[in-house]
Amino acid sequence: MNAAAISAHIEPIRHEYAEGRSLILPALKYAQTEKGHLTREDIEAVAEATGFSAAYVESVASFYDRLYLQPTGQRVVSVCVTLSCMLRGSDELMERICDRAGVSHHGGTSEDGMITVQEAQCLGYCDHAPAVQVDAEQTRGPLTLDDADALVDELRTSPRPDELWR
Repeated sequence: MNAAAISAHIEPIRHEYAEGRSLILPALKYAQTEKGHLTREDIEAVAEATGFSAAYVESVASFYDRLYLQPTGQRVVSVCVTLSCMLRGSDELMERICDRAGVSHHGGTSEDGMITVQEAQCLGYCDHAPAVQVDAEQTRGPLTLDDADALVDELRTSPRPDELWR
C-alpha cells in the first residue's frame, strides 16, 4: 500500500480525531487490508501519510494484537490469557489448540498456512472464561478442551467465520 492511498483513506476522517497521532491506528488497519499483514513498506507509507516516524508507527503496530507484522494463516485464533481466563484454564486451552493446529505452544502459524494461534490480552469476555476469538470477529467461551478440538477441526473446513458459529 502506498502513502497516497493511505492519505486518501484517512483524510475524510481526520476531523474525528483530536490529535494527528490518533490517525495512525486507522491508517495501519487500512494498510493491512491489502495483504493481511503489514510490511516494512506499509509501515513507511503510514509514517509518510501521518507525518510520524516509521519507528513510532511500528511501535503502535507492534502494540496491538490485531495488527500483524508477519503473515498469518487464513484463520486467526486469539486465546485470552489474562487473569480470569487463566484461572479457568486458558493455559491448557492454548496448549490444546496449538497441539491440534500443529503449532508451538507459544502460538504461530500451522505449516499448511491455514491457522494462526496467538495469545490475546483480555477479550472482554471474562464472564465466559476461558474465551477465544476467531478472525477478530467472533468471541466464544467458556471453552472446554473438547470444544478446542472441535473449534480447530471447524476452522480447517469452514470457509467463512460466520459459518463457524451457526
